[in-house]
Amino acid sequence: MKNNIFKIAFLIWAALWAWFIVRDLLVKDNIETYKVLAGRDLEGKRSYITGDRLYEFLKYCKNNMPEGARYKMTGLEDGSIDKRRAVYYLYPSLELNEPGYVLDAQNYILKKNDGA
Repeated sequence: MKNNIFKIAFLIWAALWAWFIVRDLLVKDNIETYKVLAGRDLEGKRSYITGDRLYEFLKYCKNNMPEGARYKMTGLEDGSIDKRRAVYYLYPSLELNEPGYVLDAQNYILKKNDGA
């Protein structure tokens, strides 16, 4: 009896698991994204998700600013997913009101703020 209940529960769990995978790939039409991500390394995956050009700009900024630098970012809408990804990637540098650097994410320009 217990063995049958375990088998039934396992079959229901396996069916739900398979359904969620199929739904994610086919119904939500994510199969092309998964194909692209499958052929990339970790750095390439980050670049694809962030956007290749923005990611290269953020890497450039992180390499050319001292760790913990203060910055102000322009060119990205506050609250947008790109802005959140940029802030996350640039950590431990912080976005503050009195920045040492100005990052223009629209024109991909990093400027040192001499007034800080």
